[in-house]
Amino acid sequence: MKNKIYILLITVIFIIYTGCNKNAANSDNNSASYKVGIAVINNHPALLEIEKGIIDELKAQNMNVLIDSQNANNDANIINAIASKFATDKKDLSIGIATPTAVALANSIKDRPVLFATVNDPIGAGLVDSLDKGKNNVTGLSDALPIKEHLKIYHSIYPFKKLGFIYNGAERNSITMLKITQEVCKEMGIELLPITIYSSVEVNMAAESLVSRVDAFYVVTDNTLVSGLNALITAASNNNIPIFSEDYTSAVNGGVLYAVGFDYYKAGRKTGKMAVEILKGKKPDEMPVTFMKYPDESLMIIDMDRAKALNIEIPKALITENTKIIENNKIK
Repeated sequence: MKNKIYILLITVIFIIYTGCNKNAANSDNNSASYKVGIAVINNHPALLEIEKGIIDELKAQNMNVLIDSQNANNDANIINAIASKFATDKKDLSIGIATPTAVALANSIKDRPVLFATVNDPIGAGLVDSLDKGKNNVTGLSDALPIKEHLKIYHSIYPFKKLGFIYNGAERNSITMLKITQEVCKEMGIELLPITIYSSVEVNMAAESLVSRVDAFYVVTDNTLVSGLNALITAASNNNIPIFSEDYTSAVNGGVLYAVGFDYYKAGRKTGKMAVEILKGKKPDEMPVTFMKYPDESLMIIDMDRAKALNIEIPKALITENTKIIENNKIK
């Protein structure tokens, strides 16, 4: 009974809150031709960059759109409430940023288009059956990682033998990335030590349990882990352990030795282009899943302060025009 009251209360608060959380792209509230809902799982910087990219692309294309942008703050009840609201509102297009929001939208909305943004494994999440085309009313953009290629780069910088891997066992994307990482590590002769968490407050405990057993940490695009990344950075720094990351945006404040990731603002612009096509009449099931695959869609960051502290030399070949450097606690 208490659970039902809690869910009802969350829903009522959400409905009240959403009345103040709308903004328009090239329109006022009374003249918008299209209603677009955007659901974000949390305030992770990368996800907010995607959201910004989507909105900017809609503006750049002069689309007459009323945008209803909602943030679930990692709460499953709010995610479902957002999906129900978008379904009730009959949005012309609903966009889910990250797997949990995309899945909730796809499950709730069957008669209008749903677009997912940066879902690592859309097939595993049940959003599509094939990468060659959308499924019914659903298609989108995947940020699947080239894990094998990146691990080889990280290993060339620092030849770790035991790699720590912290992930949320409830995130489909993270489970997929864990399986791929396990296969690659086995092939490379690296022992992978994974630990499951279910909230960001557990990152510190997970990190502390690994520091005596690993040579390095590997961070993938796990929203829960990245939300608690400062705890991992502290534990790793205190024990002189390097961190390699697939999440560029969370590395800009330092503490991560080497991070490479997608330019998520560009991912948002790319998703926005798909949104425009759909609003202009293209059917999701006619559109293949899109990927981030071009060199200028990736960014790298190297923390030279951490490299110096760890006595690690970064190969000059890894420093390109897309590489940011942290030195003397400043990024350039």
